[in-house]
Amino acid sequence: PDAGPHLNYGWGEPIRLRHLYTASKHGLFSCFLRIGADGRVDAAGSQSPQSLLEIRAVAVRTVAIKGVQSSRYLCMDEAGRLHGQLRYSTEDCSFEEEIRPDGYNVYKSKKHGISVSLSSPKQRQQFKGKDFLPLSHFLPMINTVPVESADFGEYGDYSQAFEPEVFSSPLETDSMDPFGITSKLSPVKSPSFQK
Repeated sequence: PDAGPHLNYGWGEPIRLRHLYTASKHGLFSCFLRIGADGRVDAAGSQSPQSLLEIRAVAVRTVAIKGVQSSRYLCMDEAGRLHGQLRYSTEDCSFEEEIRPDGYNVYKSKKHGISVSLSSPKQRQQFKGKDFLPLSHFLPMINTVPVESADFGEYGDYSQAFEPEVFSSPLETDSMDPFGITSKLSPVKSPSFQK
């Protein structure tokens, strides 16, 4: 029986290595969540070794997010501020993962009930009580950056089944083909078009 499309995208895997991409409402600003070696959580303009994250299931619909290069867990304090810490704390570093119909994910702190967001403190205040914060919907993306320097430990043989040249162009967020895949394909050859 068909288990569903989630298996094709690695959603059924207990551990995923991904970059979390987010963009503003009209796509004017886009970035990747990055956890620095100093514990700072911020936005990277493009995929980098610092934005490669290990997303691990810790309970049903609950994940821990860890920076591969920084070895720091994504955590949240009571004010909703994000930081990276070396030790995993179930209370501060566990996030409910909601996979939305549009393919984006929302990560909400189990303890504080606040969504992970790369928005500024000022933006958070402005959107308090609204449906969702800006820069809080994340698209988990496959890594396209060489990471020879990163130690994957038990995941050292992690292989990626993608064509690097397909993902080398900038992401077109307003396009029906954001990754430019159809432009890489040869034109359709159909007998009905040859008549």
